[in-house]
Amino acid sequence: MSLDKVYEYFHHYDKQAYQVVACMGNEPSERDIKEFEEQYNIKLPADFREFTMSPLGGLYMEVREEIWPRAKMYDVGPFWSFCRGIIVYGIADEIPEFLDIRVKTKELHEEGFTDFIPFLSIIGNGDEIFCFDKENRIVLLDHYTTGEAVPFEGTFPDCLMQQIEELEERKNRKIRGEG
Repeated sequence: MSLDKVYEYFHHYDKQAYQVVACMGNEPSERDIKEFEEQYNIKLPADFREFTMSPLGGLYMEVREEIWPRAKMYDVGPFWSFCRGIIVYGIADEIPEFLDIRVKTKELHEEGFTDFIPFLSIIGNGDEIFCFDKENRIVLLDHYTTGEAVPFEGTFPDCLMQQIEELEERKNRKIRGEG
C-alpha cells in the first residue's frame, strides 16, 4: 500500500469526530531527516520519510472530547476504552516534545531499547509502541512490561491505516455505549 490511501483518508476524515494536528507548513527538510538518520546510524523507510516530510508529519489524531471524554483518575473499563487516538512521531521544527521522534527515540534508547526507532503509538496504551528495527522492519514493542518485539507484516502505510481503522472501530463502540 502506498501513502495514497492515507492521504485520501485525511482529505475526507470526519472533522466533527476527530481532532487532528500535524506539522502542516512546518515540515522538516531532507537535511533534518538526514541528521536524525546519521545520529542513529539508520535509514528510515522511504514511505515514512515521505510521510514525515508531508503536511501530515508529526500527526496527532484523537477522538474529540465531546464524543469520547477522557478517562478520569481511577476510571475503570475495558482496555480498548482508554485508547482514544494515535500519534505518528515527526521531525518538524518546533514540534511539541510529545510528537517529536527525536525525543521519543532518546527516551526509548535510554530505557535500553537501542535497536528500535519509535514511530507510532496509541494514545492510552503506554506499554506498546510501533517501531522500526535495525532492518526497517516494523515491530510492536512492549517496552514497559515484557520487552518483546512482535513483527508486524506490512509497510508503514499499512500500519498507519490499520491503526486508524481500529481507532474508528473503538470510536464506534464508544458511541454505541459498549465501554
